[in-house]
Order: sequence, then structure tokens, then C-alpha cells
Amino acid sequence: MRISVVIPVYNGQAYLAETLDSVFAQTLPPHEVIVVDDGSTDASPEILRRYGDRITVIRQENQGVAAARNAGLARVTGEAIAFLDQDDLWPPDRNRQMAEALAAAPDMEVVAGLVETLNQMTVRRRVPKNMDTMFREILVGSFLIRPRVFARIGTFNTGVGYGDDTDFLLRRTEAGVPTIRLPVVTLIYRYHDTNASVDYLVTQHTLLSVFREALGRRRRRPAG
Repeated sequence: MRISVVIPVYNGQAYLAETLDSVFAQTLPPHEVIVVDDGSTDASPEILRRYGDRITVIRQENQGVAAARNAGLARVTGEAIAFLDQDDLWPPDRNRQMAEALAAAPDMEVVAGLVETLNQMTVRRRVPKNMDTMFREILVGSFLIRPRVFARIGTFNTGVGYGDDTDFLLRRTEAGVPTIRLPVVTLIYRYHDTNASVDYLVTQHTLLSVFREALGRRRRRPAG
């Protein structure tokens, strides 16, 4: 199975090389790696140049993570799509295990795996995060997904800030997208001081936007 990898990047110099290295360390090599540089002003472009023709780089003015994911999504050619954020990691065998599960179940459209948290926080936050290894389907980096899902439910919502992953989960659930839940770690989520989600007030505002969108869809849904 040919896997297209999409990685949105915005000022990701701190962890970007380690993230990319985890992609190229996969036992099932990616068919293509599409990196969308969403207007970085740090050393991210230089880091990306080091990978040469192993990656396809799309550069655009800063539009946010959802727009960056969509820009990469528009260029994929694989039979399955994987997303990875600029600061997270993949275990080496995740793509092989997920591809085999998806290939064995043609009616299934998504494979979701467990998320392990790599806690690198140095500042105690108002709301402690659950660090247990578990399914966290809000994190698109833990998926392998067939392209037809996006044709069915649409691409990432650019109107909800960094809540596009939460919005996507809700739309998947509403549409009843068939999903395999694989009991292996498929994403190592790096929890650190500069995560967007550590800002409690911004997170609350973002979630309210997502829930307003969900309520609007419910209201527009035909009765019965």
C-alpha cells in the first residue's frame, strides 16, 4: 500500500528534523512525503532543504494548520494518507501495521492507533493532561486514512483555528466513517511548553467554535 505523508510546518525548527527522521525510519517506507511550510520565519526552510528530493515542499503564506493540511492533501497520490505534526514522532513499524490492517479490511476507511505521550513540559499548567497511553482520535497523527473519506465528509475546517482536528473527529463520528482501532502505538505525542493547546483560554475559545459548527450541522440536518 502506497502511503502519502502530509506534514504541516510553522516555525518548527526545534523538533522538525527528529519528526522527519521518524518518518524515514519506517519499516514500510512512505510513497511520498509532502511538507507544507506555512510561512515559517525560523530555520525550518533550511532544515527541509537538507532532505533534498526525499520530500516535496509546498511553501505558502501563513494560513494556519488546517489550510496547510489541505494544501498537502490536494497533492497526495497514495492509496492511504497519514498526517504528522512537526513536533510529534512515529514508532518505526506503525505504517506497516496500519497498512496491513487497512488492506485486510476493504470496507474500512480509517485505522486509528494508540497515542503515547512524551512529556517534555517544564511548566506546570492549569489543567494537567492525562499522560496515559490510549486512543486519542482527536490527534490525526495517529491515523491512516483512505482518500475517499475526504471526498465524503470534506477536508479540514479552516474556520476553527487549531480545532480542525476536533472538528474532523466530530464529522467522522457524525458520518459513521468505518474505523479500525488497532491496539498498538501509532503516534508519540510530544507535550511541551510551546504546544498550541497549552493556552487554556485560546483552547476554550477554539472548542466553542468547533461545537458551534457541530450544532449548526445538527440544526441543518433534515428531520427523521
